[in-house]
Amino acid sequence: MSSLEDFAESEEHPLLTMREAIEILRIGRSLSYQLAHEYLKSGGTSGLPVIRLSKECYRVPRWALMELVTTGRVVRLCDAEAPDEGAHVAR
Repeated sequence: MSSLEDFAESEEHPLLTMREAIEILRIGRSLSYQLAHEYLKSGGTSGLPVIRLSKECYRVPRWALMELVTTGRVVRLCDAEAPDEGAHVAR
């Protein structure tokens, strides 16, 4: 199984560190933070979908990265629908 397939089927933590996202995207650290800043400045229309937890702490939602990798579509996290009541949440 490829690492992308492993990633898609994983039920691990729903938020990835930047280092984990970098490995999946196979890009450098500088580019990943540049894309994260682009995402935040563009209001979620371009870049790498991230949640900023503090000045130096970013997390990438696993599902949003999977959407980007498989379709090329950047999702606006603020527009995402909340899961249905009782829906399974990976922990």
